[in-house]
Amino acid sequence: MNADRFGGLWRRVGGGGEFAGVFEQLSQFYGDASRHYHDGGHIAVCLAAYDNAAAALGTDDAVEMALWFHDVIFVAGARDNEAQSAEWFVSEASGYLPGAFIRGVRALILATDHRDPPQDFQTQFVVDVDLWGLAQPWDAFFADTHDLRREARRSTDEAFARGQGGFLRTLANRQNIYSTAHFQALFEKDAHQNIERLLTLFESGIDWSQA
Repeated sequence: MNADRFGGLWRRVGGGGEFAGVFEQLSQFYGDASRHYHDGGHIAVCLAAYDNAAAALGTDDAVEMALWFHDVIFVAGARDNEAQSAEWFVSEASGYLPGAFIRGVRALILATDHRDPPQDFQTQFVVDVDLWGLAQPWDAFFADTHDLRREARRSTDEAFARGQGGFLRTLANRQNIYSTAHFQALFEKDAHQNIERLLTLFESGIDWSQA
């Protein structure tokens, strides 16, 4: 992960040299050996997707900050990872960044649980970026699925397929997977194709992990 980029963002929104300690902790969390998908690589991918989209949607410091922190706390199978990540951000930012900015970023992090379709533009932006990986070329998308499976090491293959398949089916059954017109135009079709192909594997009865 890029310390200079993080430090520039942190200072731009009102912080100071304390960013170095925050970045060190972020690096430790995302670099934990138990992580295979929710790691620094995922954050780098999200930031690259954000940069690409910003040409059309504009830059947004709150969206970028939320992307840095949205998976900082991760326990496989836990349902409150996003809530815990949001509160960790609040604890680190309080006293350094403006209160209104902190509250806004907190709300954006919470939205990355993907339980409800996002409504406002900022939330749509951060959620679309987080879901960008669904539209990658199949090999990259399938590799991400394997990495998610490695993180869920306490689950059986059947339980993982049931849980991941249910999550993806919920997204696919919405009017759109992506919320902004920009992401819909570029990525909606590919994301649906990847999801349907993976669900077919999950439901086929074969060992999907060897497919």
